[in-house]
Amino acid sequence: MKKIILFTILLGIFSFQIIFAQGVPIIAQYFEIKDPEVKKGDIVSLKEGGIFRSNIPYDKNIVGVVGENPILVFGKETEKSLPVVSYGKTLVRVTNKNGEIKKGDFITSSNIPGVGQKATESGFVVGRALEDFNKNEGLIPVFVNIQYLALAPKRPTFAGIIQQILTALRIPENVPEVLRYIFAIFLAGMSFLFGFIFFLRTLREGIVGISRNPLAKRSIQTAMILNLIGISILTLAGIGLALFVILY
Repeated sequence: MKKIILFTILLGIFSFQIIFAQGVPIIAQYFEIKDPEVKKGDIVSLKEGGIFRSNIPYDKNIVGVVGENPILVFGKETEKSLPVVSYGKTLVRVTNKNGEIKKGDFITSSNIPGVGQKATESGFVVGRALEDFNKNEGLIPVFVNIQYLALAPKRPTFAGIIQQILTALRIPENVPEVLRYIFAIFLAGMSFLFGFIFFLRTLREGIVGISRNPLAKRSIQTAMILNLIGISILTLAGIGLALFVILY
């Protein structure tokens, strides 16, 4: 009995020496992947109905990367399960569509199912590239460490905003929310525009009225102030309605 216990302890020590021989261990777990087209190196996320390939940039529900024969895997292996690496070095399928990837760049998910891309803004990332990559699409070694990356905000541009809207519209479940934001922006913009136009019109008519009838200066000024207050209230009401559309 003592020999069996001693043999088990020695076997465990030897196994951990093999696992840690390459430095930081690879942590993986068996998961049943619902996506039939998933393959080695794909980034996978938790979605309604199970685990599928990620197709949302900076996906907050990233589970990990489908690995190939990791040394240590937790969980029970079944016919439909695959090892998913959540920490450590493994190959990840990436694309250069968001910029050429350099060693040390953070990698996040993209709108291409299972494929990662260079992270250029704040959001969830899958890890950091360990090599340069200058092809359209392929596998690259990445140190997987899923986390939220906070980058300094870039100055927004009109072209960038349009690109973000178009990217979001490619995902069907995002369409209602994107349209809601567009409607809110339109509503707020029209409220401000009409308020500004009526403000200028009231101001001009008041100046003209005072120049034609100086004796009625006080009454004209009072009417101008009341009109400006009404215009301000209507403009703020429109902007408030736009905020209500966004928040609720």
